[in-house]
Amino acid sequence: MKKLIYLLSSLYLLWACAPTSPTAKKNSGQNLENRVPLQRIATKSKFLDNGNTVRVYVNLHLDRTTSQSDALKELVISYNLLSDYNNKQPIASSTVALTTENFLNDSGWFTVWFDIPKPKDLLTAVVMTDIRDNRTNNKVTNDCFVRFQSGKVSDYFMFFDKTGKLPILKSFFSVTDTVILRSLDNKNQNFKAFRYKYEFDPALSPMATSQRVPQKSLYVDSAFSIKSNTLVHLNTEALYYFTRDTTESFGIGTMVVDKRFPKFTRPEKLVRPLIYMSTSSETADLYGSREAKKALDNYWLNIMQGNQNNAKRTIKAFFQRVEQANRMFTSYKEGWKTDKGMVWIIMGDPTRITRTKDKEVWTYTRNSQYSEVNFTFNKRANQFVEDHYELQRYAEYQSIWFPTVEQWRNGDIVVK
Repeated sequence: MKKLIYLLSSLYLLWACAPTSPTAKKNSGQNLENRVPLQRIATKSKFLDNGNTVRVYVNLHLDRTTSQSDALKELVISYNLLSDYNNKQPIASSTVALTTENFLNDSGWFTVWFDIPKPKDLLTAVVMTDIRDNRTNNKVTNDCFVRFQSGKVSDYFMFFDKTGKLPILKSFFSVTDTVILRSLDNKNQNFKAFRYKYEFDPALSPMATSQRVPQKSLYVDSAFSIKSNTLVHLNTEALYYFTRDTTESFGIGTMVVDKRFPKFTRPEKLVRPLIYMSTSSETADLYGSREAKKALDNYWLNIMQGNQNNAKRTIKAFFQRVEQANRMFTSYKEGWKTDKGMVWIIMGDPTRITRTKDKEVWTYTRNSQYSEVNFTFNKRANQFVEDHYELQRYAEYQSIWFPTVEQWRNGDIVVK
């Protein structure tokens, strides 16, 4: 027993250092390939209005470590401009000329940008960006919904790193970061900033079809002003909201997180995502304990029944999923708490993703327990972020969800 407790402690230390039914149905919309690896979902994109054009930014990650100069030689990036997700006839197409100016490297994550002329008499469109890796012959497709005429402040202003060159496409940055809020025309603009310190609840289970009890109202913890084109350092972990005018319905939201995020390292944070694979009594013990480290060790000891190999493999796999969920799905709350994050942590990468303007369908077909299952995420308006999705819940998920959770608890999950 002491040996296993030592093993678990070592693992945590190492981790700190390093409307559609659930059943199969044909979906209209843009189908993003047959198998959807992490890289395809992790690819982020945003756009900014650039006068007569829109500038599209796409952030991507390769399966390997490579330099900017090598990536410039090995990647071929092109785009198709579609009038909507269901229309596959391009309005415009082009290959993106990659240079050191429009292809930037940030610790292995690359950001490419390109400008698209605004079509006449078209208010919105979809930019499908194809990224082909000639070294591996892999292809990643990213879709970015763009507006050509809009009054949304987030269509004109975005956070960049302290150099003003590298855009922050994620919905979070660190307490250690210095950033700049700016537009492409470098227009000077005063912003009112609001800080919210609030602990959002984790996602409900996919089977929770009854109406959710409304969460407590958000209250402003503090308010202050910032100016565009000036360096900003936000050193308090919280949710922030920036607006030019308090009458605006939609502003710019971002989370400021600790320097280790999206990875969790402290026991009090590591216990939280375990709610998705725990009984109510186990969750109460984890959440209510004053000794989070001890509760965490006891939890894994109990569900793994002393099996060290299963414990080691499952701990690593589970918290890798948590980190990935935080990186990919953080919005106005941590990624693991979102509906997408919950499904990703338990189910893993979907076989395919089908997107439309208003929803996203994840289809799984690889499990022997079912032939095919769909998880439908409906896009909802949110004042903080553009990509807020809510899972359409069904009681029928029970026959799929519980056996998968049991695989986690038995140490039978195979993570590729």
